[in-house]
Amino acid sequence: MSDGWSDMKSRSLINILVNNPYGTVFLRSVEASDEVKNAEFIFNLLDGVVEEIGEQLVVQVVTDNASAYKAAGHILMEKRKHLYWTPCAAHCIDLILEQLGDLPQHKNALSKAKKITKFIYNHSWVLALMRKFSKKEIIRPATTRFATSYLTLQSILDVRQPLEAMFTSTQWLNSAWAKKPEGKEIRRHILSDKFWASVTYAILSTRPLVQVLRLVDAEKKPAMGFIYNAMDEAKELIAHNLGGEEASYREIWDIIDARWEVQLHRHLHAAAYYLNPQFQYSERKSSNPEVKLGLYHCMERLIPDLTVREIADLQLILFRNREGFFGLHAAKSTIVKCSPVEWWIQFGDSTPELQSFAIRVLGLTCSSSGCERNWSTYSQVQTKRRNRLSTLKMNSLVYIMHNKRLRDRRLRNKGLKDDEDPLVCEDVASDNEWFIDDETNLPLSDLQLENLSVDVLRGDADQGGASTSATPHTSTSSAAKGKRKVGIIEDDEDLNFIDTIREEDSLEDPFSDGT
Repeated sequence: MSDGWSDMKSRSLINILVNNPYGTVFLRSVEASDEVKNAEFIFNLLDGVVEEIGEQLVVQVVTDNASAYKAAGHILMEKRKHLYWTPCAAHCIDLILEQLGDLPQHKNALSKAKKITKFIYNHSWVLALMRKFSKKEIIRPATTRFATSYLTLQSILDVRQPLEAMFTSTQWLNSAWAKKPEGKEIRRHILSDKFWASVTYAILSTRPLVQVLRLVDAEKKPAMGFIYNAMDEAKELIAHNLGGEEASYREIWDIIDARWEVQLHRHLHAAAYYLNPQFQYSERKSSNPEVKLGLYHCMERLIPDLTVREIADLQLILFRNREGFFGLHAAKSTIVKCSPVEWWIQFGDSTPELQSFAIRVLGLTCSSSGCERNWSTYSQVQTKRRNRLSTLKMNSLVYIMHNKRLRDRRLRNKGLKDDEDPLVCEDVASDNEWFIDDETNLPLSDLQLENLSVDVLRGDADQGGASTSATPHTSTSSAAKGKRKVGIIEDDEDLNFIDTIREEDSLEDPFSDGT
């Protein structure tokens, strides 16, 4: 898995990770600031990683769908005949949501909703009043920008009644904000049926896609065996939500098809669909010829030995007809109770060649979201006061800290309850567009000055300042108006870890200047 991005110091970095059915491991981060990131450079980078790991162990290479990565992926497939390049499903779905956000009704709902959240979260009195009427927060930070938009729209719809009650309450009507133009505009939006209709439409036409994004990002189980069916069901559900008339959903389907059919859909998705027992034995199994075409294309590419491939082909008959182990009561009753990989491990013993192929395909991820582009481990390890670290030690620090985060993220996702959303992040980014407007400069009187003296690392106030916690503040305080980005050390374990490294290298205290 590979993902390129830029950190807060504008360095161009490329993360390389390795995934299997049991999780994701960070391999290295390559700084490419001095490189021209064309197809040749990316191909050489990816090809070198495949060579290092061993081509026989690599089934696919997942990247985003930028033109250079796409070209590099095709070159890689030409050289390496027994692996696939696939675009990141999370990235493609996010692009679909971005395009849908440009439709007039979506754009209207999103723009007004952002005005509402910025107004509420940028004024402490208004935010406190909102929290009296609703115990639920509005902003729901997610793993991708456009998932955040539509999850937040859903949250606003969920608290419609508390918001309407708030803006018609005596507390609001008697406040100074109720007499200001900005306050009057927000109240008009909240009490407008037309606004709520546009919010409802935007949610109905995107919620199925957000559900697919949850599938590929959750990491509870490998998503390859589910994405083909999930995309088909998402389209059908959108059509149903919008009344079933083709004129009402055709434009949205065209946007989805332009990404899914042209960019995202691959033979691996179809093959995994066929090999997934949940769909193979379903009454609603797709009869589209592309499913079986994808299956045989993958068999030719991933099973290079002709004899083994012919044996696996014959074993498909046993699988399709539920013969042998596949016909056992236990095999039938556990289809939906365990992952497809676990099911094949348990019941594929009579067809070892097909079993090996099925596990390799069904154990794949669909996304490079594990690359975690939302934060920069390099930013925490390499600073001006820690620049004496050797390259080897710095890379080792990044390796350890990045994998620690991946481990924590996987444990968090595996422990999620059914009503918990894997897309939702624990923290709101300090530059989140739903409560920060970089072009708006509020007067100094609107700032919560007592929060400006806080030590952002430990939450301690300077002398004379108010004591507070280190939780990122979401109202008009340091994050909103300071126009500074702050690297947060997440816990005491991280602080002790960096302290240890600092002592080993005899460095000055990197935090002594309050950075």
